[in-house]
Amino acid sequence: MYRKILYFFTSLYIIYFSVFSIVRYRNMYANYFDLGIMHQVVYNSYKALQTGDWMRFLEHTDPIGPSQLARSAVHNDIILGLFSPLYFLYPSPEVLLLLQAFVLGLGALAVFGIANHVLKKELYALIFGICYLFYVPLQFTNRFDFHSVTLSTSFLLFMFYFWLVKKYWWSFLFLLLSLTTKEQVGLTTLFFGLYVLFSNLKFKIFNLNSNFKLQISNLKKNKEGKFALLVMFTSLIWVSLSFLVIIPYFRGAEHFATERYQNINVIQTLFRQSTVDYLWNLFAPLGFLSLLSPVILIALPEFAVNLLSQDSNMRSVVFHYTAVITPFIFIAAIFGLKRISNIEYRISKKYHIPYTTYYILGMVLVSTMWFSFTKSPLPYSKQKDVYVYNYQKNADDARYWAEKLKDDSISVSATGNVGTFLSSRRKFYYFSKHYDLADYVIIRPNEIYHYQDKDTLIPVYEQLVRDHRYVLVDERENFEVYKKFTITN
Repeated sequence: MYRKILYFFTSLYIIYFSVFSIVRYRNMYANYFDLGIMHQVVYNSYKALQTGDWMRFLEHTDPIGPSQLARSAVHNDIILGLFSPLYFLYPSPEVLLLLQAFVLGLGALAVFGIANHVLKKELYALIFGICYLFYVPLQFTNRFDFHSVTLSTSFLLFMFYFWLVKKYWWSFLFLLLSLTTKEQVGLTTLFFGLYVLFSNLKFKIFNLNSNFKLQISNLKKNKEGKFALLVMFTSLIWVSLSFLVIIPYFRGAEHFATERYQNINVIQTLFRQSTVDYLWNLFAPLGFLSLLSPVILIALPEFAVNLLSQDSNMRSVVFHYTAVITPFIFIAAIFGLKRISNIEYRISKKYHIPYTTYYILGMVLVSTMWFSFTKSPLPYSKQKDVYVYNYQKNADDARYWAEKLKDDSISVSATGNVGTFLSSRRKFYYFSKHYDLADYVIIRPNEIYHYQDKDTLIPVYEQLVRDHRYVLVDERENFEVYKKFTITN
């Protein structure tokens, strides 16, 4: 019965966020950063498979420049190439949005499996599974367009589950899938390998006797020891190749994100209000149970990546930066409850104080739902995202021109919300000073006047209006299309 209830809630999650994401996209609330970028990578990879032009595989236009880039020049999320065959069914960003909701929803099954294995009670496992589906950072991650790293949430959960049940090859498969979602995920899986290693070494750290060498020797012989070493080796190789070889090779320079960590004052960086708010929103929904288990240390590298960054968005739960952390928030909470349950058992035998675990788990469920009612994007929440269901007239205009310019050899420059409809082509330029490389420029002026970089873009827009090479061929309310004409003698 408990499993059927979980299947119901999981299906509900997948259906709702699939519909939500697609409606948000169709009503033009999605953005070129990052749905359009991800779609262009998958679309070009699909075209590579279709035409045999392998230069297009994992290729996209530089979001902030004029050149064509291999995706690995920005992020080593090669899993995007694996999605390209799906575009033979329907080459649209909607495929990615459906895939994201489906994969994230299935993570509830892994949470259930882990909790059931650790706590030995399906009721407890069901509550954790439901809490996962209503976890605010997870829902906001799902809401924020599409990112390949978002899928790592479920992949890492299944990696941990299959390790628990000693199905090592399945665990390793999900490890590999996790790695391909982003370059730094290998840091987290490296710590997972260390966790497996030290879990396998059953000795007391302060008992320095000759048995330690014996255990190290035995570690190399048993399956779990070999698995731990394989995980660590694979993770280390992935991170090293990504940061030292692959990205520098395709980029011609070091990783672009390194500038986020220059000249950092660690004390000031860690002890600021955004850090406190970030940690509160991560741990409070599960009643801080995650802090009772060393499992949370597996996510330490990702915490460091987010907390030490100068980009404040990385310390917000409304973006995708929590994707790698979320699995271990839940796994650690499950083990934290297990620790409380063990303590309760010992105390109840002596003092007859039962049901503490029930009360705590009830508190976790109430806390999760309270955060859901006050902070989630769901329709009943105080911060609900129902505006995405409001139809925008320009969405039809964008679809019309996407169909009119379906020849993907035509290059286009467009503003952000329009761009998600027009990035099904080899060359797409986010509207900037490089607009003159495009055959067509399609913009919504109010986007330009409301962007954060409006001071830069408004002069560019004014230059476009005066540019004699471009002719205004379509003008509607808040929607303009310019076509480039070659002037010949």
